[in-house]
Amino acid sequence: MSLTSMLEAAARGGTVEVEQGWTQGRAIFGGLTGALLLAAMKGCLRSRDTGDGSAPVVHPLRSITVSFIGPATTGPVEVDAEILRVGSNVVQCQATVRQEGAIVATALAAFGKHRQSSISVAPAHPMPALGDPTAIEAFPYIEKLTPEFYQFVELRQVGGQLPFSGSETADLSGWASLREAPERFEEEHLVVLADAWPPAPIQMLDGFAPGSSLTWTLELIAEVGPEAFPAESILGYAAATDAARDGYAHTHAMLWRPDGELAAISRQTITVFG
Repeated sequence: MSLTSMLEAAARGGTVEVEQGWTQGRAIFGGLTGALLLAAMKGCLRSRDTGDGSAPVVHPLRSITVSFIGPATTGPVEVDAEILRVGSNVVQCQATVRQEGAIVATALAAFGKHRQSSISVAPAHPMPALGDPTAIEAFPYIEKLTPEFYQFVELRQVGGQLPFSGSETADLSGWASLREAPERFEEEHLVVLADAWPPAPIQMLDGFAPGSSLTWTLELIAEVGPEAFPAESILGYAAATDAARDGYAHTHAMLWRPDGELAAISRQTITVFG
């Protein structure tokens, strides 16, 4: 199954066959898991009965929070979603991924329509100088050396060091894009790219040690649409480690469109076994 096919299957609900290659270590890549959960919720919203015969409207995604409960491997997974509440402005949903009957991930998401407000605050973090992405060589996919899902995404690193390099910094920046542009760039593709980077603090380790996301929240600032996000979108990225101790690290990251507009804010709690 291609990424498009997996997202379409998740939107229908039920069994999704996760294609070989979409892994990070022994588990399915977290960005794909988040995208499948989001697709399931949006599919549920599109098929709901509005009660008046009108076509349901899916408002822009405002935030999604994913809990990675256990590792899932490639192959069949079951994805289901439910609507928790439909309000006049905001709709809230929940989705779950199961494999062999066990819950491996769950998510909550809020979708909200545009509203008039007297409050407007410019982003506190402007886009840093990341250079021309076309002038930066993307990480190659190297079998058994780089994560398997690097077959499908391109990362061009600008700041920070490589994972497990004994770095003294815990920050990371660069550009991310899909290797194969979709027909239309959707919120699900933004979710995939937002989680494509390795956890920023693992570059401080001086040798390999396992690490993975425990919880992840992505807050969308810009509405995803064809004018603002063309199919071949490439996103600027900068992550900072806020704190790390007792085997857990806490990070936040910003994602920007190439024109400098803030697209999303990502926050993660990461387990580090080293």
